[in-house]
Parts: sequence; C-alpha cells; structure tokens
Amino acid sequence: MKKFLLLAGVACLFSANAQAEVSQYVSGKLSYDFNSVKAKSANEDGIERDHLNKKLVGTHVAYGVRAGYVRGELELNNSRDVKRNGFEDGEAWHFRLYKHSIMANAYFDYLTCTPWTPYVGAGMGVSYLKADLGDYARSVYTLGWQVMAGVTYDLTSHWTLDLGYRYADLGRVRGHFGNEDGITKVTARNHEIMFGARYEF
Repeated sequence: MKKFLLLAGVACLFSANAQAEVSQYVSGKLSYDFNSVKAKSANEDGIERDHLNKKLVGTHVAYGVRAGYVRGELELNNSRDVKRNGFEDGEAWHFRLYKHSIMANAYFDYLTCTPWTPYVGAGMGVSYLKADLGDYARSVYTLGWQVMAGVTYDLTSHWTLDLGYRYADLGRVRGHFGNEDGITKVTARNHEIMFGARYEF
C-alpha cells in the first residue's frame, strides 16, 4: 500500500510537470510580525546590548510566474515602524526603525493532486532601513534574505488561499547615533505568520 501511494504521488508530480504551462499571478498577503530589533554599541567603556521586540502587522504584494511545481516572484514587503520611547538623565528620547524590502523569491510546490499544496521557498533582495533617534538618524540600503514555508488551497482554477510562515533577516544599520566614542549596530529580523490570496491568470 505504501509503495502504491508513493508511486501514485510520483506519477502525479511528473504528470503535472509534463503538462505544465507557464502562467502569471499576482498575490497579496497580511502578516502578523514578531519583530526582533537588536542594538549593539561598542565604546571605550565596553559593549552594551539592547533588545526590542514588537508585534506588528505587515503587508506584502507580489508578481510571479509559475511553471509546474516551480514558482518565481518579485515581492514588495512593508512593515509598520518599530518604535520605543524612554526617559533618561532628565530627557525624553524616541527611537524609530523604518524597514521595507523588495525580494526575488523562488518556491517549490509539493503537488498532491488535491486542492492542498505544501510549499517551501527562499528569497534574497534589498532592504531599506532607517534608524531614527531624534537628533540622529542613519539610513542604508542593505542585503536581505528570507525563507518561507506554508500551504495553499485552490478555491477555483484562478483563486488560491495561502497560509504560511516567513523568517526574514533584513540586515543592519550602523552609525554613531550621538555616541561619538563608538559605533552602534542595529539589526532587524522578523518572524511572520502570513495569510493571503493569489490570483493566477
């Protein structure tokens, strides 16, 4: 029985790929983001570390091409700014990190000959980060990367629902930020639960 199911799955996979036609699609997703922002400052007094976690909502839009069980897409990712306010030495301070990215993604779909399709994927691209500490700000374009996994469900021949997970490393921004004796490095990473829909032409 197990051999029969395995052979059936392999036959389904090769059949789908042999008959595959190249198609285009657009997708949109909402995400619940677990933002992890780490700051590391080094100066003559030693090394100081700070860790800021925020749960925010993100949006994602993509244009892609599918051929059988392989997909490639260009994706624009936006997340709400990570903010923190504080009071130190009699003065109030405000920190804000802006972060956006555009990624080139590749996916592998595990075709099951059912409406359900598990997938894995990875992407690489450019992130825009801006760390703003009131009087001091620093922005950079830097290399970012991400890995994804999830499952889709075909509602119709054109519409597909998507539930997945994404881990994204959006890079880091370095600057003095008022610390003339040393450099502060701010690193941005996300864990995201994503839900969206895809329309295939």
